Formats: sequence, structure tokens, C-alpha cells
Amino acid sequence: MGSPLLLNNYIGIPYLDKGRGWEGCDCFGILQLWMYHERGVELPDYLEVYTSASDRHSVADAIEENKIGWTPVQQPEFGDALLFRVLGSPMHVGVKLHGNDFLHAFQNCDSCVERLDSLTWSRRLVGAYRWVQ
Repeated sequence: MGSPLLLNNYIGIPYLDKGRGWEGCDCFGILQLWMYHERGVELPDYLEVYTSASDRHSVADAIEENKIGWTPVQQPEFGDALLFRVLGSPMHVGVKLHGNDFLHAFQNCDSCVERLDSLTWSRRLVGAYRWVQ
């Protein structure tokens, strides 16, 4: 797996619909990139199961149908996946960091770290999941 990358390496990656690499990521892409480089875990890319990150129903359906390998956790820990509701649908993911911080990529915004207790995200958290497969 190599040495862990610094968090700063994940900040500022351009948003790219269905992106899965350093040149650009959507929200699942940043989770997949982080899991591979920090945990040595190769997550499925799920590219074929949703049309576009902007199609919230397609993404919400893809998340619901592809929870195999993910276990819900009550107390999220560093590295767990966080699921958020956006426009009423559970369709956005991020990576739990230390404290109340999480890493994510959001449409029209480069990847960044935000706070779970912020006005934007505090009421949108649906749950936390740990990859166990």
C-alpha cells in the first residue's frame, strides 16, 4: 500500500462527474481514492449503476442497491463512509476524519474538508458505514 498520503493531497481535487482519480472525483470517487491509498482497500467503482452524479434519484437508488460490503455503524470512526441527504435523497458520501471533520467532493466544488456540525451538513447526515468485505 505504500506510505499514507497527507490529507492535503486529497484537498483541491477538481470535481468530476463519475471521476475516480487524482485528475477529478465525484463524492464516491474521493471515498474510493482515499480507501485505496490510505487503507489498501479496492472498492467497486459503481460507475455502471448510476447515470450521473447530478441525477439524485439514480445515485440514491445506486447507494441503496449496493450496500453489500458496507455495515452501518452507530459511532463513526476515522475512515468510515458518511451518507448525507441532499435535496431529500440520500445521495452524497464523504470520509469521516478526526473530530467533526469529513472529506468530500461536491458538485461544482473541489474536494474539501468540512464540519459535520456545520449548518450545511448537521441535519443531512443519514448514517455512517464501514467497509467490511
